[in-house]
Amino acid sequence: MDIDLNEQRTDVQILSVSVFDHWLSRDEACEKLENVPVDEQARRDALLADFCSQMIAGTDVLSFVQRGRQFRHILFRRFVSKAALSEYCRPGGGKVLGHRDFHVVLPEHGCVLYGSWDDTYHFFFKRPGLEDAARVWADKSGVYLLSR
Repeated sequence: MDIDLNEQRTDVQILSVSVFDHWLSRDEACEKLENVPVDEQARRDALLADFCSQMIAGTDVLSFVQRGRQFRHILFRRFVSKAALSEYCRPGGGKVLGHRDFHVVLPEHGCVLYGSWDDTYHFFFKRPGLEDAARVWADKSGVYLLSR
């Protein structure tokens, strides 16, 4: 699959998954994301890991890499086992495949999910229906859904 890096899509929606119940202000971000105590970070990681576990239990998940000049070619890969998927799709799991953070595709929902360093993950999608599934996963794991 080749992509146009200059393409601006107005039909792509973003839904975020966070351990916080609202978007953090600049001051809140400094307070809550810097020098986080180990036990608090472990709590946040456990919440997000549980969200990922809920998600991968009921849907197909693929990893992907961008290759080629300017990363315009995308290569999709199926995980060899649920254990490998669980190891990758969690806080800090991107390092398993040499990525900074994990990023996966959920073909059934027509979306991409990017992990992030700030205790918030982001779905990018075009088709309706993801919100309902994500709400179930979030409710079961104790995280929040935020939209922009």
